[in-house]
Amino acid sequence: MKLPDNLKNIRKENNLSQEQLAEKLGVSRQAVSKWESGQSYPEMDKVLLICKLFNYNIDELMNENVKEVDETKQSKKNLNKYIDDFFDFITKTVNMLSSMTTKQKIKCFIEQIICIMFLVFIFSILGSVVLSVFQELTRGIHWTVFSVINNVLSSIYIIIALIIGITIFLHIFKIRYLDYYEYEVIKESKDKIADNEKNEAKIINENNIKEKDVKENNTLENKKEKIIIRDPKHSEAKFLNAILKAVLWFIKFIAIFIGIWFAFLFVGLFVLIILSFLFVKTGLVFWGSLLGLISLIVINFIILQVIYNFIVNRKSRKFRIGIGLIASLALGGISIGIMLIGFTKFNYIENDEILSNEDIYTFEMTDNLSINFWNDNNLEYIENDSDEVKIIVKYSEYYNIKVINKNNTIEIHNYSNDIKTIDMIRTYIEDINNKKIQDYGITKIYVYTSKENIDKLEANKIIKYEQDLENRLEEMYDENSELENTIEDLKEEIEEKDIEIQELKEQLQESI
Repeated sequence: MKLPDNLKNIRKENNLSQEQLAEKLGVSRQAVSKWESGQSYPEMDKVLLICKLFNYNIDELMNENVKEVDETKQSKKNLNKYIDDFFDFITKTVNMLSSMTTKQKIKCFIEQIICIMFLVFIFSILGSVVLSVFQELTRGIHWTVFSVINNVLSSIYIIIALIIGITIFLHIFKIRYLDYYEYEVIKESKDKIADNEKNEAKIINENNIKEKDVKENNTLENKKEKIIIRDPKHSEAKFLNAILKAVLWFIKFIAIFIGIWFAFLFVGLFVLIILSFLFVKTGLVFWGSLLGLISLIVINFIILQVIYNFIVNRKSRKFRIGIGLIASLALGGISIGIMLIGFTKFNYIENDEILSNEDIYTFEMTDNLSINFWNDNNLEYIENDSDEVKIIVKYSEYYNIKVINKNNTIEIHNYSNDIKTIDMIRTYIEDINNKKIQDYGITKIYVYTSKENIDKLEANKIIKYEQDLENRLEEMYDENSELENTIEDLKEEIEEKDIEIQELKEQLQESI
């Protein structure tokens, strides 16, 4: 950016018209207009005058962007203000403490301890609530992932709580002591002088009274010169404002991260609206789900709008937001009611014809043999005269079955057939449109063996379940034992370090 643009920016920043700038420089308005349009350039004496009037050097005016120059100067100026204000805060604190009596210092110290304990209590409760909510939201996540996320969020919360807590503590200290303490001293001094004036007025003559008044007024003025007047507006210290601004920017960064997820959700809800037309034949269920999705889109849009307004410091229209939330919640309630009415017309069908596949397995009976299947309701024992264990597994074409004998435990697993997944989805959509529901992943197990073997299989299943519980308890006990050993080792290391520190202190005292 060259001279013409810089001249235009300088004029606008200082709220000057071309006529006003021309008057300051002693030229015509047309000359200023030509300079700003680049048709001509000012003479060197005019360039120097511009630099002098608006505090720029020639290089900044001719070759740099004056907006960036102003921002750099302002940032340096603000940084110096923050530093000066911080040291001024310390100076006032030291002056205040040096002028306090021992009793007043003890009172001040106790109040600060109570304030710290109160803040710690409040942030501890908030931390517990946040942790409980996080544990509920992340239930089912792998322990390693949960541990990493938990540690990161805990660190972020501790940092934010520490910064906010220190800022609140310092501000309370400022308005409770720095802004009021010496003001009260002034008031007490005035009261004492007034009382003395009344008592002495009765026993001295007029001349002595006037002389006394002059002397006491001089004394009061001397006292005022040494006193820091309180801040009636309770304005915050600049360095506290800087800390709060840093916290605010950090919160805005988190808001941006949350907003990104809501933006993805916003897009996903529109995708669901398109997909919902696959179930248009369900009637009330379709219309209810459509209204529900529209309600969620409105709520999502309001949340995104609030996050955006917070990030760009724009005032949110609370009335419009409130009306939007109430309307969307009402619409959501209506959609749920319509869907419930529609679901009353659906039928659950137990269709054994869907079990089109059948596998047969034979196992030799042993004393420790047992059967493990996740759904005992679909496991049926059938008595016969055979000493072997014959297992017949019936399942749909959309799933595959895997049966293995693992350490005398017959494990039966079913998993989806990826090749048939699309067909299953088509069948599912067709059945929903026909207002019927059936379980496509159902698997039925039939076990054929003697009565004695059936009793053994059932008993062995209970025994192995109890053994698994005992093994888990032993593993937990071993983990606790390892933790206790680690804690003991750490305690010993701490004791050794304490001994080393004590020895260093003794050596330091001897050297002094």
